[in-house]
Amino acid sequence: MPATFEVHTIRLGTIRADKSGTVYGYPLGTVLDVPVWAAAIEGAGRKILVDTGIRDAAKWSRVDPHTIAPEETIDAALAELGWRRRDVDTVINTHLHYDHAENNLAFPHAQFYVSHEEWQWAADPSSAQAWAYDIEWTDDDLTVMNYHLVSRDHYDVVPGLRIIQTPGHTPGHQSVLVRTAEGVLCVSGDAACMMENLTTPTPPGTHVGSAVSLASLKKISDVSDRILMNHDPDLSRFQSSGFPLTPQVQLP
Repeated sequence: MPATFEVHTIRLGTIRADKSGTVYGYPLGTVLDVPVWAAAIEGAGRKILVDTGIRDAAKWSRVDPHTIAPEETIDAALAELGWRRRDVDTVINTHLHYDHAENNLAFPHAQFYVSHEEWQWAADPSSAQAWAYDIEWTDDDLTVMNYHLVSRDHYDVVPGLRIIQTPGHTPGHQSVLVRTAEGVLCVSGDAACMMENLTTPTPPGTHVGSAVSLASLKKISDVSDRILMNHDPDLSRFQSSGFPLTPQVQLP
């Protein structure tokens, strides 16, 4: 029987941005304080992070205002769970944009899971997305050997925790399915950023193809009971239950 995992949100910063950046076609003029969530997952003797958040708010504020409150640094957020960086043995990056991967280097003892296609894309992204990949994922302590490049769909990291391929926001985007006491929770990354992505449905504001984005939203709705979107403004710090029910996506 697969293990049941406990999932907590940890907040690793805030981006003040127009909602049109998260919901394609949304009218300009609605400015939100968009949270940067990571998922801290515990179970089966493992401590796992899905995404690692931002580290340098000043650098990214050249695009939109970014802030990291003292309690939102990676060390402070983990400490409130009773975790230390060295306790984290597994990191899954939904994709390698800065707001999902800038703290990767804080975990030199972890095993990382990134899709093979995302790894290749990040090395030479399109000009429209190149700025979001302006970080380092390796150094002297965290090398390419720490990264497992996932090249197939429905990849089980451990029983009860599965990576699924959800391209659209980027070509190599992936999401994570977690067996919890409340059913299967999808940590969606940016495949879905706001509930409108699923209920309309519509792609995230930044995407590389509408059809593939919509197919990924449909896939998430078919395989999960609840959803943790990594920029959902309606979640709360250290939330561990009551995540939104996944809407049923109907495509034309």
